[in-house]
Amino acid sequence: MAFDTAYLGRSLDNRLPDVYEVLAREINTMQAKHAAAGRLQSGATLIAFEEIAASQFKSTVAEASKFTFEFTAGHEPEALVYLTNFANRVQQMIMAEITEKADRLNLGAVTAIQIEKVRAKLERFKEQALADFSHGMQGSERLRKDPVVSVINNQTNSPGAIQQVGIGDNFSQTAFTQNHNELVAAIDRALISQEFSQLSPEQKEAFSDTAAVVKEEAVKAEPDAGRLKRWGRRLVDLGKDLGMKVATAEIVHLLAKMFGA
Repeated sequence: MAFDTAYLGRSLDNRLPDVYEVLAREINTMQAKHAAAGRLQSGATLIAFEEIAASQFKSTVAEASKFTFEFTAGHEPEALVYLTNFANRVQQMIMAEITEKADRLNLGAVTAIQIEKVRAKLERFKEQALADFSHGMQGSERLRKDPVVSVINNQTNSPGAIQQVGIGDNFSQTAFTQNHNELVAAIDRALISQEFSQLSPEQKEAFSDTAAVVKEEAVKAEPDAGRLKRWGRRLVDLGKDLGMKVATAEIVHLLAKMFGA
């Protein structure tokens, strides 16, 4: 199936700033905790770098694989080229950040050994993820179409043609802390609203599944801002496409407080 390669490449590239933001925040948080405990300049910090790098890389490439599969409606070699390029860039970005921060610890040869271990681990993860994608797999599960995308396609008659809502890019932890409980409550109200009750079973499932992802992130003390923004925007856009204007208005208002309008 033919697909817009320019859009695919651009969409994957647009994920990189969010990936870096989350990576930098996790590293800074970890270093602050280790410094407070008096063990910043230690092997424990190097091990923590490895854990952050592995977790960030695996989750980022997994989401990108799912998106690429959804958008291209398959796992053709041409799609794999774009996913490979994205995975390479994520790997390079993570390694550059981890290496810079690790070198500042002045732990000598042990740093080089640990950095090489991280590099080998990410390379192994990358090769496995790309091999999985080429065979239509993600880990132990087969890649499959997301019901959310199917509903969007049915509503708009144009794959991926969601109108993006006005949610900015400047995440405020303070605003999140003040509003995250209200966001969860607003989502719960949307799920029992009259508008929701009038949806088809497939539409209800799509909205509920998306809502669950947003709520899961919203209850965390330190959410993944990029993930919360993407899925929050997706939830609101889907709600609007499904005619849930009243129910989603409150949600987008709260998200706009967290990220700016």
